[in-house]
Amino acid sequence: MLRLKLVAALAVAVGAGALIPLGFAAADTEPKVTRFDEISVNRLNIVEPNGRYRLVLANSDRFPGLFMNGREYRHHSRSGGGMWFYNDDGDEVGGLTYRSNAANRSASAGITFDQYKQDQTVSMLYGESNGRREAGMRVWDRPDNSIEPLMEMSDRAARAPTDAERQRIREEMRAHAMANGGVGAERMFAGKVQGDAIVRLADPQGRPRLVLQVDASGAPSIQFLDENGAVVRRITQ
Repeated sequence: MLRLKLVAALAVAVGAGALIPLGFAAADTEPKVTRFDEISVNRLNIVEPNGRYRLVLANSDRFPGLFMNGREYRHHSRSGGGMWFYNDDGDEVGGLTYRSNAANRSASAGITFDQYKQDQTVSMLYGESNGRREAGMRVWDRPDNSIEPLMEMSDRAARAPTDAERQRIREEMRAHAMANGGVGAERMFAGKVQGDAIVRLADPQGRPRLVLQVDASGAPSIQFLDENGAVVRRITQ
């Protein structure tokens, strides 16, 4: 009887020992969840399994540069913190930014979304400076070509040893853009400028051609403009 009890006990122990590693292995494959009441970080990266960014939250010191096909290029002038979005290709595709400057009483904030392999094509923006304030939605036309060459030039400008060299590369960027379809044009604005509520529609060159407006006094109007910006017809109440 004692021998049978020892054999049974040994069998239970061996079985339990075999199950323990399996239990730990199964637990290790489950997502780990850690909860915090509060955290303070300089930068938070949300990444895909392949390591590419999907979203970045960062302060001004740790804000990322330009991204195309998963490669980062330094920006020659961008500053400030916020949130940046990335698509499946590893391209930046817009973001949320905000900043202020008490010295000249200026501030801005906006959320933007980029055209594929291009610059922003729709945004909600607010800005004010020197007593002028506006806020609204903007829509742009952008060329079909990729802006990656401009990102490469931006990287070179950011690394330039002198201001003169940096300015020279910026001129190179402008020349490249104009030789390859330009930088695009704003086609629509709907919002408020100072005390006026405005819907402004532009032609493919970015020239306003139709303006619907209710001014600060409450007076409505519709204006038709020619290609030089002159009002050719005005409808009022």
